[in-house]
Amino acid sequence: MKKRKEFVHTALFLALAFLSSIFPAQAGRPLTVDDANVNDTGAGHVETWWARAADGTRSWNVAPAYAPVEGLELAAGMARELRTGHVTQNIQAKFRITPSQDNGCNVGAVAGYSRAASEASLPYINALFTCNNETWGSLHTNLGALNVSSSQRVRAWGVAWERPYGDVTVHIETFGLEKEKPTWATGARFNVLPDLQLDTSVGRTQKQNVLTLGFKWMF
Repeated sequence: MKKRKEFVHTALFLALAFLSSIFPAQAGRPLTVDDANVNDTGAGHVETWWARAADGTRSWNVAPAYAPVEGLELAAGMARELRTGHVTQNIQAKFRITPSQDNGCNVGAVAGYSRAASEASLPYINALFTCNNETWGSLHTNLGALNVSSSQRVRAWGVAWERPYGDVTVHIETFGLEKEKPTWATGARFNVLPDLQLDTSVGRTQKQNVLTLGFKWMF
């Protein structure tokens, strides 16, 4: 039972964290809640970050993404626990269903599979809704479903707000699974070079702190 619960939380982390495909002026690392945008055609990025989970587990994560055609972004992810060496992987497709707007809302969707250690691959889906305002920033809403076994599916959700202040973009977000206590987090990101971003976040869940520190390279 304990191993199953740990797997549920690992799968949730992947289903939300690896859904963070980046659009240059919109959501991305260190947000966990996803946005409804994709990279421009022919553009891609690689995210990598260190994370400390609520149970103290530390992991190193890598997540590349690339947009081969308009409105479609293909991505993958890998998380490796530093103490045990256990590896979790995922692969997904992200769709921008309606055009993104500087002042307005648009819709997107994600479908993918995640696989933790020796477990079977499990599917997840996520509906994405983003509203942008030049004055107030951007609001992102997620509603999805995640298979945690061949016979069990749980709903996942998330809400995030972000806004640039000069060269730094800050955010606050909350996300979680049905019947589970939510995670709250805040963070910031900024570019140290035109194509290189540094980011960090700190959060709270299950009366424990969570932390991430990473960067993103855009090409």
